[in-house]
Amino acid sequence: MGWGLLGLESATLTLARMMRAGRLPHALLLTGPRGGGKNSLARALAAALNCAGPDQDGGPCGQCPSCLKVAKDIHPDLITLAPVGKKRQIKIDDVRALRGQMAFRPFEGRVKIFIIREADRLNPDSGNALLKTLEEPPPDSVLILTTSSASEVMTTILSRCLRLRLPPLPHQAVLAALAEKRGLSGPQARLLASSSAGALGAALALDPEETWRKWAGLNAVLGAPAGPARLEVAWRWVKDMVSASEPAAEDEGAAERFYETLNLMRLWWRETARLSAAGPESLEGPPPAPAQFLWAERLSPPGLARSLAALNKLTDSLSRFVKPELAFENYWLSVFALWR
Repeated sequence: MGWGLLGLESATLTLARMMRAGRLPHALLLTGPRGGGKNSLARALAAALNCAGPDQDGGPCGQCPSCLKVAKDIHPDLITLAPVGKKRQIKIDDVRALRGQMAFRPFEGRVKIFIIREADRLNPDSGNALLKTLEEPPPDSVLILTTSSASEVMTTILSRCLRLRLPPLPHQAVLAALAEKRGLSGPQARLLASSSAGALGAALALDPEETWRKWAGLNAVLGAPAGPARLEVAWRWVKDMVSASEPAAEDEGAAERFYETLNLMRLWWRETARLSAAGPESLEGPPPAPAQFLWAERLSPPGLARSLAALNKLTDSLSRFVKPELAFENYWLSVFALWR
């Protein structure tokens, strides 16, 4: 089996060298884009650390009882902690429980592995509780933290972990993987690859038809004539998009539910800015729509900055549990006010 992680060869080589030398740190922080393989690498490392017969590159064999238990998520020496609740936080009680489990020796393997996903979601109390473990780690435990927002992780935690950054994949590599694994090519594949920003896991997780529908919806709003007609198209877009996200889990924050849509909105402005500066040949995404040509003609650096600021405000509003309909409506009003 081996590591089997496309685009993460440099990271796995580094980890394999440290394991062979017996110098793997007690705490690792894996950073990189969302959907870029951080959690897959964390689990692969967990499997490799207790594997009965790792391959020549140090990767897990995938066949021994330990590897099979990791794959099925039933290994007694692998514990995973992730954010919960509407605020998507890791609570202090969960960290205390994790510390309690660290006090025990491994049940089956050589080491106990603790994975903390989205370490930026540690609040001050839970983060400080984790510091005690990082300062005095048990000798037979490895702590693996992952995050796509390293700047939001407590600096005291950062200073106690070895940080390993996972780079995004080149655009062409994501396109090739989409063709191989999903049979996708053409404009839809280009949209998925460009919206993922080099994160293969994110690209593979996207629904091509739904993503294309959202992209077409953005072009419909931004391509509508100014005035009441544009507002009518925008309000219909908001209603359809919000209602489609209603079935999402109740404990998932609004910003999380709309992550893919917000990502597409950022891509729209980025691609339109490229179109304005360097023409259609510079685009990574699908061929430009008429709306993008229209906006590219009048897009200026200050105007682009204000439009992106409005999008950042929208993201912040959703993270603060502002009613989604109101947050999106305010966004479109801000954008339309800039471009009458």
